[in-house]
Formats: sequence, structure tokens, C-alpha cells
Amino acid sequence: MLLPVCFFALRLDVFLFEWEAMTNPIEVKSQQELDEALKKEGQDKNIEIYLRGNCEYVIRGSSQVRACGSSQVTAYGSSQVTACDSSQVTACDSSQVRACGSSQVTACDSSQVTACGSSQVTAYGSSQVTACDSSQVRACGSSQVRAYDSSQVRAYDSSQVTACDSSQVRATKYVAITKSQNAKAVGGMQIKPPSIKTAKKWCENYGVEIKKGIAILFKGVDNEFKSHHNGFPYVPGTTPEAPDWDGGKEECGGGLHFSPTPAHTLEFNSAATKFVACPVAVKDIAIHKNPTYPSKVKAKRLCAPCWEVDIHENKVEVNK
Repeated sequence: MLLPVCFFALRLDVFLFEWEAMTNPIEVKSQQELDEALKKEGQDKNIEIYLRGNCEYVIRGSSQVRACGSSQVTAYGSSQVTACDSSQVTACDSSQVRACGSSQVTACDSSQVTACGSSQVTAYGSSQVTACDSSQVRACGSSQVRAYDSSQVRAYDSSQVTACDSSQVRATKYVAITKSQNAKAVGGMQIKPPSIKTAKKWCENYGVEIKKGIAILFKGVDNEFKSHHNGFPYVPGTTPEAPDWDGGKEECGGGLHFSPTPAHTLEFNSAATKFVACPVAVKDIAIHKNPTYPSKVKAKRLCAPCWEVDIHENKVEVNK
């Protein structure tokens, strides 16, 4: 039975609370110091809290948390957790978790999980999971899973799975599976879309909506809105254009590169701290014939100014 209060119960070496505009870092070494820091959080959102040591902490409320090292976290309510390294997270209620590295997550109820790296996720209830890289997912109940790259999924009950790239799925009889050309599936009720040869088909495959010939694609960037590989800026409100456009010839380099969702950007920049929505004209999107990275496309420019979003594609409002 879930406790009536929303809390995180954890054991960790380093535990970081992170807000967008962080000032005056606070380091706490006891539950009393933490309680005082959380009271201050209620008055000032622009603070950063570090929890040190191996003691157990209880955090109440809907705080945003970054768990690193070998942290162990149990998240309830509408909590938001970013788990890195070998962290272990149990997410209940409507918690949201972003798992990187070799994190392990158990998602219950209507939790939402984005798993990257070699993360392992077990999803129950009506949980929703987006799995990238070499993540492994076990889905039960009426869970929904979108698997990309070389993710592996085991699906049971009335789960729904969308498998792309070279994902592998093993499903029981009544699991619905929509799979791409390279994905492998055993069991379930399988739907296999045609091969992707055009930008329009690529958008359809990844669920990217096209309006008036424009697709909204995404880029994972750092705190200064710069890309990981070459530091190219994607500052909200600007309309970036590639100075090295190669006409779409090469899969990598020679243009601006985009992903179909913010979660997909983590494959190319697992350290991304911000995400940018980029309007791109479908006619300008270059599709590689034999892609090594099928979930990535490129173009010469954006057709309108970009804006900041969170990992769930929600627009981030700028505080004036």
C-alpha cells in the first residue's frame, strides 16, 4: 500500500536537486539540515541542494531530483527524478523518471519513464516507457512501451509496444506490436510498416506530426543551448542554419541534426540538460539510404524560430 504522503526514500553518495536557474548551492549532511533547505525551497525556487554521505533521507513534496552514483530512490506522487550511473528507482503514482547509464527502474501505476544507455525498466499498471540505446524493458498490465535503437522488450498482458530500429521484442499472445523493418519481434500481434524512403514516411514512423509541410523535431543541448559535438547554438527564439551544409550527402556532419522526440536526442547527447523544439520544412529533411542511426535526420536550416521544451515535449515558459 502506498503511504498517504508523497516522499522519496533514498540512500546515496551524491544526490542533487536541480532547477533551471540555480544560485547559492546548499550542502546538507543531516535530515534536519535537509528539512530546513526544503523549507527555503518553498520560498525560493532558485536553489541547488547537495545531499552527502550514506545516510538515509526522506524528501517530502513534489521536488525535482537528480540521483547519481549508486543512489536508491523511491518516488511517489508527481515527483520527477533523473537517475544516472547505477541508480535504482521505484516510481509510483504519476512519477516521471529519466534513467541514464545503467540505472534500474521499477515503474508502477501511471508513471512515465524515459530509459537510455543500458537502463533496465520493469513497468506495471498503465506505465508509459520510452526506451533508447540498449535499454531493457519488461512490461506488464496495460503498459505502453516505445522502443528504439537496440532496446530489448518483454511484454505481457495487454501491453502495447512500438519497436523501431534494431529493437527486439518478445511478447505474449495478445500484446500489440508495431515494428520497423529492422526490429525483431517474437509473438504478439505484429504490424510491420513499409520501409522508410522519404522524410514524410520517417515522420509517420516516429509519430512526428506534420502541419502545413512543417515537422517539429528536437535537439538535446547543454545549459547554454549548444550542441554536444561542435558547440553549435540552438538558442530559443533564433533560427539556426548550418554553415557546412553538404546537400544531405553524408549521414553524419554537414548540416543540422535532429531527433523525433526529446528522449531520442539522448542517444547522441546523454548529458543533455535542455531540449529544443525545431520547426523544419519536410521538403528540407535529408533521409540517408542506409542509416547507421535511423532515428536521426538532418537539414540545412530551421524554417522558424526554435523554443525550449522539457523531455516530454512540453514548452518551457521563460520567466520574465
